[in-house]
Amino acid sequence: MTCIQGLSPAQVAPNETEHQFWRAFFGLDLDRDFLSKFLIALSKDDCLHVHKSVLNLLFVTCVSFAARNEEDAIIRLRAIETLSVVLRCILAKNLAGWEVMMVFAGEINDSDKVFMEFVDMIAHILGDDKVPAAMRHRALQLVIVYTSSINQLSPGAYLLRRDLFPALVNLVKSPETERYTFEATLLLSFLANFHRSDAAKLNPYLQHIRDTGDTELMRKICWAANFACDAAVRAYQEVSDDSIPTFAKTIGTLIMSLRPDRALSSQPLDPPRELFKNQPIEASVSLLPLFEFLFFNPLFTQIFTETTDSDNAGTTTSKIPHLSYTILSLSSYLLTHGTSSASPRAMAYANLAMNTLLIMAENPRVMDVFCGESVQPIRLCRQRLPLLSMPASTRPPICALVDCCVLWLRHNLHKHLEVYTYTTCIWTCYRVIWYLQKVRMRIDYEWLELWKAIIAVLGFLASKLDHLTTTGGVENLIQETLRLVDFALSKAEILLATPGDVHVFIYELVRSSSVIRKQTGILQALAQPGSVDRRMSLRSEATTRSLKRVLSVISYYEGEISGSGAQTAKESLRVVARLVDKDGVQGVQERHEEEDPRTETEEKM
Repeated sequence: MTCIQGLSPAQVAPNETEHQFWRAFFGLDLDRDFLSKFLIALSKDDCLHVHKSVLNLLFVTCVSFAARNEEDAIIRLRAIETLSVVLRCILAKNLAGWEVMMVFAGEINDSDKVFMEFVDMIAHILGDDKVPAAMRHRALQLVIVYTSSINQLSPGAYLLRRDLFPALVNLVKSPETERYTFEATLLLSFLANFHRSDAAKLNPYLQHIRDTGDTELMRKICWAANFACDAAVRAYQEVSDDSIPTFAKTIGTLIMSLRPDRALSSQPLDPPRELFKNQPIEASVSLLPLFEFLFFNPLFTQIFTETTDSDNAGTTTSKIPHLSYTILSLSSYLLTHGTSSASPRAMAYANLAMNTLLIMAENPRVMDVFCGESVQPIRLCRQRLPLLSMPASTRPPICALVDCCVLWLRHNLHKHLEVYTYTTCIWTCYRVIWYLQKVRMRIDYEWLELWKAIIAVLGFLASKLDHLTTTGGVENLIQETLRLVDFALSKAEILLATPGDVHVFIYELVRSSSVIRKQTGILQALAQPGSVDRRMSLRSEATTRSLKRVLSVISYYEGEISGSGAQTAKESLRVVARLVDKDGVQGVQERHEEEDPRTETEEKM
């Protein structure tokens, strides 16, 4: 590694040509630890000045040797591995786009030539069936390192000039390389997200995701994602066993508690959050390609739901649940622990999970399948108190989706409030309720848990608004939450399975009347005076009407309860039940039938 430390190949081996030197260099075993430590120790200024020529030479030489078909496979493989280490370490130094070009191309004017040679080398190896599978895998890992490290910087655009989609499809479908499907689809997702908002029409990968009709590819993606999601779920469960207690397990716990050394020990509540600091594992990123395909490609949704239907027909023998069930299971863990460790990484995965749930809630085909009976239990996270109610084994998957929303609403109310994800969660709940009332389907669900979680959010905002790290988006969150409460109230008799569920919902609103009334003052405090944004103005007016309707219903039942002389919660609930059973829910007749709500994800994309 003396050449890396400043000596040229001619100084190190004066009797060899430069080609001979590098060939011998790549013939040696790669000392990853040494190379990584050396590169990490370099400052940004070192990379741009003292070591720029060496880094440029190393980059160009690695690309050159990796691209040579006539070269020994081991030499090409070492060149790729060396380049992976170099890219990972150097791109971690927060370089600007032009600085990346300077370091690896020598000069900005040479960047097109140098980086396109790099991309051509990648494309050739990935797409060549004659190249050994191990080398294609290393090239795939190399471009993942590059894409994830370069982020949205301008050098990433070189990967848009050469379409790698056919090569990635070949990797996924080839028997020799299908085991790399997870990484291939992950790379496709990274590439599709490059400058997504401002250059979507110019991104070939986004177009391929939208237009492909390759059902074999889609089934491979589902297969790989299911294994990855299941591994991520098991990683959480290995940290803390949250399985539903069996009779034998309960007896065993009782006997253990009778031991003298355990008699006075306190029952642990939540497991320490530090236990989850390394969660989620990398496999959780498999949600990203699923999100992309579910959002853009209707045929993928068909493949996704067809396999669920076949599972519900009883034809599955796999120990791993169906993909849609695994997604719900993983989402429950990601959303429960989203802010547990104050880790931006954990929060990013929780946000991805919530957006994936929203995509599914907005998809009529997925919702139709989710409303059918499930023949497989969907295991959800039970690692934080309060726990979810014990689920029925055959309840529809839609119940698990709403449970995931409840877990997020309950467990992530902090000073640094993740307003965006809370708003997405409220949108998801709205879409579920809208769909259920549209198809006139009543599911057997513990709706009280959702109502309490929603009102808890409003209560938190009412009491902690002045202490939040940021109030950006809070007004919209309150508006959307009140819109949800109003809509659910107007459709309560269509939505809820029993009259008792309707009674309990109304009583919960009456019981929380002080929290709901406070929202008027909060919205006035958050309002932007003199705003000319017509959309914001219309949303504000709609919220005012929603809040007025909810408060009107609350006031009516408060008055009736007060006039009846009811003294206890049971007596008050009895008053509500009598009135609802006699006249229906007061005031909802004034509510106009709502059209299909706007698709929130379309507005964000």
